[in-house]
Amino acid sequence: MEKIKVNQIVVVEGKYDAIKLDSIIDGLIIPVNGFSVFSDSEKKNLLKQLGEKNGIILVTDSDSAGFKIRNYVQNICRKADIINVYIPPIAGKESRKQVPSKEGLLGVEGIDNIILKKCFYDAGISGNSTAAHKENMTYTDLYELGLSGTSNATQNREKLAKHLNIPTKLSKKALLEVLNRMCTKNEIEKILNEKPVLFWDFHGTLTKPDNQWVDIALELADTMYPEMKIPHSEIKKNLSGKCLPWWTYPDRDTRHLRENDGWWKSCETEFTKMYISSGFEKEQAENMAPKIRPYVVDIKNHRLHDDALYVLKQLKQRGYRSFILSNNFPELSHMIEEMGLNEYFETCAVSAQVGFAKPRKEIFEYARNLAGNPDRCIMIGDNPSDDIKGAKACGFDTILVNNRHPDYSGEFCDYICKTLTDMLDVLK
Repeated sequence: MEKIKVNQIVVVEGKYDAIKLDSIIDGLIIPVNGFSVFSDSEKKNLLKQLGEKNGIILVTDSDSAGFKIRNYVQNICRKADIINVYIPPIAGKESRKQVPSKEGLLGVEGIDNIILKKCFYDAGISGNSTAAHKENMTYTDLYELGLSGTSNATQNREKLAKHLNIPTKLSKKALLEVLNRMCTKNEIEKILNEKPVLFWDFHGTLTKPDNQWVDIALELADTMYPEMKIPHSEIKKNLSGKCLPWWTYPDRDTRHLRENDGWWKSCETEFTKMYISSGFEKEQAENMAPKIRPYVVDIKNHRLHDDALYVLKQLKQRGYRSFILSNNFPELSHMIEEMGLNEYFETCAVSAQVGFAKPRKEIFEYARNLAGNPDRCIMIGDNPSDDIKGAKACGFDTILVNNRHPDYSGEFCDYICKTLTDMLDVLK
């Protein structure tokens, strides 16, 4: 008997139904294993993915359980083009069973092939497809792709499954059938060869760890009110770990500061308090506080590490995508452009604009979404807590560079690089 060739996936209740239909259908047949599909997230994702791409031919038994499963599949695959094939309610018992089903009706596996074929024809499925021919992959292609028979096959399968949102433990035969439905060999090669996305801290990582905030606070005090003779140590003590939103807001939720210049207003309020605590008069403090901003946002006061441009250029040539992920002031994105770094970074996730600062998970999730939810992300930074521990908690790989913490044990860190250039040995 000539088989009916279909482009859609054929969804049935169980493996014996699939074996039965395999004798009359030329196509991918997927059993949902009865009611277990209700709790099988991997199977549901597979049905959604393949259904949206190829369409579904849905064939279940004619009893109440069959209709319950049919309705469930239709509900979870609402975006798919579904053709329902109904089998007639024929009394009987399958030969492999000792007793009939609860309702005494034959399931798909027990229906005669001629009747089954007519059910497909009655649903408008004749096998006369005009779809463009696509050359299917073979087991040899799976080997060449590193998906079967190679030392890295398990790792590649997991990466591909995560990208395509399909089960990770498909048999080789099932994997081949699924992939032939979803993509081409070239598309799979691109997925497997895709490099991780890089997220860069700014201050101390790309730039030298100059303390601009302290420098300008001291300079203003010395030049505007030298007669006060306030000790530098007093100003440093009152500014260290204070004044900036990622320190003054313990929960680091600063979304309320994103409008009406709120981020800088908060800083200036705290700078004023800092100067007063250091011994200045209120009016003097209020005069100095607003003058910190112009200094900090001036690109002349930010010095790139000597190897920063070289490393950024090399990584771009190697095919890496890069994003800024920084606890910083709202103007950082514009400053990146003024410094000529735009060609290396797609965009910036800056705490003052996002409303959350590292190590809060929200800013890492925001940055990942900004990059299109890549399978693998790497955080590059110089701060073991904010950059490394925070990123690792959100599923990022991590590289600590320009380490200024000699006692740091390396916890949560995948690599420690003394310089940016050393990363080129890690990021091939």
